[in-house]
Amino acid sequence: MSRVIRTGGNAVLRSRAEVELYLLAKAEKNTSGVIGTELELFVTTQEGKPISYAQIEKLFEHIAAKTGAEKSVEGGHVVALHMPDVGDVCLEPGGQVELSTKPCETLDELEEANKTLRAALDEAATHFGLRVKGQGHMPSFLQAEDMPRSRFAAYYGYCRHEIGAAAEDLIKTMKSVCSLQVNVDPMGKDFHNIYRALLLLDVAAAFNQASERRERLDKTYAPYFGAQTQPVFEALGAKSNAELVPPLVDRLLTLKVPFIPDNSPEGFKSTIDVFSKPPTVGELLDKGQLTKEILDNALSLQLTPPNLRRHGVVETRLLDSVDTTEDVMRVARRYREAAYSEMDRARLLKRFKKADPDLLRAAFNARGQMPRKKLMEMDIGGGLKAGNLAVEAESFMPRGAASSAPCAKGSSTARPSPRRRRQGRHRP
Repeated sequence: MSRVIRTGGNAVLRSRAEVELYLLAKAEKNTSGVIGTELELFVTTQEGKPISYAQIEKLFEHIAAKTGAEKSVEGGHVVALHMPDVGDVCLEPGGQVELSTKPCETLDELEEANKTLRAALDEAATHFGLRVKGQGHMPSFLQAEDMPRSRFAAYYGYCRHEIGAAAEDLIKTMKSVCSLQVNVDPMGKDFHNIYRALLLLDVAAAFNQASERRERLDKTYAPYFGAQTQPVFEALGAKSNAELVPPLVDRLLTLKVPFIPDNSPEGFKSTIDVFSKPPTVGELLDKGQLTKEILDNALSLQLTPPNLRRHGVVETRLLDSVDTTEDVMRVARRYREAAYSEMDRARLLKRFKKADPDLLRAAFNARGQMPRKKLMEMDIGGGLKAGNLAVEAESFMPRGAASSAPCAKGSSTARPSPRRRRQGRHRP
């Protein structure tokens, strides 16, 4: 779950035009070409059951003692660790542990950061007779205890306020699923092309993953917060950064804000406590209460993939967790190619240039609602089927997962040759 950030950005945004200019500046200011990953993992007993917070805190204390990691404490509880020049280890709602690398300039640096973080977690788990598992969903974690982090409790309150008793299944989902995210910051004049390529890859990955995690999310989040979880398909027609931003703002203004930054020890206040109900970003804008700090945090809370975050990073978030660093790097490499290799990106965009945004949205929303074979045959425009896009993700899916993505009739894998992939990996 995204962290609440206090940036000191108290300037108020007064109009939609100001919001668009603010996002446009984020999209154009960074050109460093770095990449990072966020991998959520289950830490379990030998029998595969969730562990208590008391056990997790011992795990964190052990990692800190072994590595010198800096502890982050909230309410007397250790909730995160920071390993300088490597990344962070964070507590998630069901006691899952997230390994977040620092922004890395090369794939080799990213791989080393992932190996260091995973080795620290594995060593601590072995010390206490526990197991670490990377997978999308673990049914045993449906009953995981609440973790002592006030932000989680505030979000649970928001869900219960919005949807009542049905929120309990949604909360269980947060506790029982794990994902892999890849973050890139390829801003500048080509941002619209990069965003469109990442959008296609995110949708391709969604088509490929008929997984238990996907099923849990479709049964809980989709019925209540579906608009937030849909990619912004209108962006596929954008021919400039200025044309890309309006669809992003359309979605952002409808986003409900569960909490806002504050000077309290936790760093936020529940919007239910402040406004009696969670306002949307648009409502805050209309009332003259939308600060840049609130907007930056709202960006972090969006579920829309790919997601332009507060610091200009684009976050992808559709993939199930994986169990090995090798699989992490397979996914990261493909996203890096789309972000930083002009040749690979152009190939992808050219192949799906005639895809119809409305037809693609219909196929995306139909996933999990029909037999897979029928989904793969759905028309997405330009003589293409959903299966044609699904195979674009095969080269970066974890081993064993790609085989669940059959090609549509007449489709081509359209993968870059090994030579082209090697060229794309290391381009700055």
